[in-house]
Amino acid sequence: MDVLEVINTDVLIIGGGGAGLCAAISSKKEGAEVLLISKSRPGRSNNTAISGGSFAASTGLWDERDTPEQHLTDTLAAGRWINRTKMVRTMTSGAQEQVKNLLGYGVPLQKKNDKLRIISLPGHSTARNVVTENSFGTDFTLPLFNFAKNLGVNFLAGVFVVRLCRSELGDIAGALIIDPVRQGLILIQSKAIVLATGGAGQIYSQTNNAPGTTGDGCALAYRLGVPLTDMEFVQYYPTCLLESSLVKKMVIYEILVYWGGARLLNSLGESITQRHNLKDNSKMTRDALTLAIAKEIKEGRGINGGVWLDLSTIPADKIKHFQKFIPKGITGKDRFLVAPVAHFFMGGILINERGETGIEGLYSAGEVNGGVHGANRLGGNALTEAWVYGNITGRFAAQYARSKKKILSIENLQSTIKDLESHTEGKKQLSVQEVRRELQDLMWEKVGVIRNREGLSGMVNDIEKLKEKLPDTEVSDYLKLINKLETENMLLVGEAVVLSALLRKESRGAHYREDFPDEAGEKWIINTNIEGNKGFEMCASTKPKKENL
Repeated sequence: MDVLEVINTDVLIIGGGGAGLCAAISSKKEGAEVLLISKSRPGRSNNTAISGGSFAASTGLWDERDTPEQHLTDTLAAGRWINRTKMVRTMTSGAQEQVKNLLGYGVPLQKKNDKLRIISLPGHSTARNVVTENSFGTDFTLPLFNFAKNLGVNFLAGVFVVRLCRSELGDIAGALIIDPVRQGLILIQSKAIVLATGGAGQIYSQTNNAPGTTGDGCALAYRLGVPLTDMEFVQYYPTCLLESSLVKKMVIYEILVYWGGARLLNSLGESITQRHNLKDNSKMTRDALTLAIAKEIKEGRGINGGVWLDLSTIPADKIKHFQKFIPKGITGKDRFLVAPVAHFFMGGILINERGETGIEGLYSAGEVNGGVHGANRLGGNALTEAWVYGNITGRFAAQYARSKKKILSIENLQSTIKDLESHTEGKKQLSVQEVRRELQDLMWEKVGVIRNREGLSGMVNDIEKLKEKLPDTEVSDYLKLINKLETENMLLVGEAVVLSALLRKESRGAHYREDFPDEAGEKWIINTNIEGNKGFEMCASTKPKKENL
């Protein structure tokens, strides 16, 4: 394989969602030469773009007593106290500034009587979620992309990062990428890098994540020796549309059930929230409601793998205000089936409150991070984290790049290329998609909402078998090579989730073990870490809760 081109830049941003775009803008404002690369079009086809268009910020508009400290308290309580407090404080204290920044970037936020409209979501002690005009994520991402482009940020889309590169001194030096259109490799030499690659929802067969969320950032960092933390904590969204003829779409229960008064019913017509003691709407957090629905389905009270969302209890004068939140194709129906799906990764790359990874010049922002959300994420906090950590990591990366006089020679580049070439030598006995689908199905079956030792232990063996299969998959062009490398990343992240879930012998937040169904108190207010040993074998361990790397 040939290196077609070498590109030099001060700061490289990997990822075109909200965190990456904010990092690019912040870095460019600091005077750096910035290149943002992504698998898909920046501002589109990512989790920010398909989000519900709201984020949490303690503006005090609804409740003047609401403060960043109260936002922090709510976030720690929802995360069951294993969040990294300094990281949470960075997010909550920086949220108001990002409201001003987003307005300055041209993001249309809803207003009422010339003030920002604020809504309430479960788990927050007061209303503090800011909403965009259309309640959709592209309200954020398209203005951010246009602002970054006009500012002079450079973009390269449709490429895939194979490996991050270090210099001979061990600091970050760039990235080796595949360009499937030009059918070759590009070496990007950079003084600093911000990983903003999003989560890994695609390791599950049931997910509402964008297609590119295959855990690439976690895999890239892990291969450089950066630990992953709290990977057992995967958030499942409780109500995704379950209609075979329609695409999977998140049905926002916070609006239809929490605000509107719709009911979730099992096959016997019983209220699921009543059965599982979720009568108080404030307790209707995503982890609690997801587990309630999953138990109904597993215990035989589901309907074709889902439960009913019944709209008949929403008053007629109210339902018209909620029409845009009801998926197209089911208009006019009083009830339809919904089921949980993989939605968000609370775990991720181990960083500190500055977004630093422990490798000089390598930063991380957004969902790829671990530490802010702990065992469960509050609605709206994902985008808050993306804006705040995108902003600070972009700034710190630019400052670091300014202090670095030159990029030293890249270590082991030829061996990296040789290793990449070995991925094209499969015996063509399988398609990559077969391996991927098998992984996704098994992860949902054994490492989904309800887990136990038998299923998790079996999944360890399943992943080993799939890792043995992957080298024999067909690679006839660069797109298939990218699919193979993505699947390799998915296997790595899947293994990290399984090993962490086996290690945590309790139920906490979004992690539910039916063989350890209770939260085990202070002795489990600890974090799990995933690291590779010298033989690159993945090792899981528990660590006392710490605030610094």
